[in-house]
Amino acid sequence: MSRLAEGGPPRVSVIVPFCDSERHLAACIESLLDQEEVGGPYEIILVDNRSTDGSAAIAARFGGLTVLEESTPGAYAARNTGIAAARAPVLAFTDADCVVAGDWLHSILAGMQDPAIAVLVGSCQYPAGASLALRVLGAWENAKTEYVIDRCAAAHRFAYANNMGVRASVFEELGRFRQWRRAADSELVHRLAARRPDLRLAYRRSMRVIHMEFRRARDRARRLSLYTRTNSQIESFRELGPAQRVGVLAQLIRARRGTGRPAGR
Repeated sequence: MSRLAEGGPPRVSVIVPFCDSERHLAACIESLLDQEEVGGPYEIILVDNRSTDGSAAIAARFGGLTVLEESTPGAYAARNTGIAAARAPVLAFTDADCVVAGDWLHSILAGMQDPAIAVLVGSCQYPAGASLALRVLGAWENAKTEYVIDRCAAAHRFAYANNMGVRASVFEELGRFRQWRRAADSELVHRLAARRPDLRLAYRRSMRVIHMEFRRARDRARRLSLYTRTNSQIESFRELGPAQRVGVLAQLIRARRGTGRPAGR
């Protein structure tokens, strides 16, 4: 197991905002502590965004973590507080209702070996008790992400901070997340495309998280509809057209057959 940073510089900083997250926070932290070797130490930064339940007490149970507070409401404000405190050249983001795979940090650092890649997003899965419809929807979501990032123009691209890796230099050059309620992760990749077209957003299948919040497709579909509406506040963002949605279906079929593109590994 990799070790947490104790004074020395970390290879990667993990940033997790939380607000009234006592249901899943312990499982999230445990998964972050149980990571495969990444060739050096890493740090975990938790940011309490005005919790009123037992979340802060749960965070305090774990040693070796950095726990900060951010009074401005909103997950992006909390993430920005974590970014300001982070010491590593690569920042990894997930949410308090997510459990990350044991090789999550290893996959992020492996993906960042390509100096042209500035931002990574990974595959999102759902817990064992999730409905069949939700698992199918999840497969469609991942296929759409891979298709958009690998095959579509920059105007269609999006990101999600529950499973995201970003070079610290991106925030140093472009600034931190907009303090929006939603879609600031997607706005960041549009800002990157406009100002640094030489740098890339990439999708990495092996960057896996389980989103513990959802069990039914209906609930997830409502959230996806909300994302569609909030992405529209990004001036350069464009939704997929009918032909591109057919392309997503083809991508899903390729992925199910195990013939997807190697870049997504």
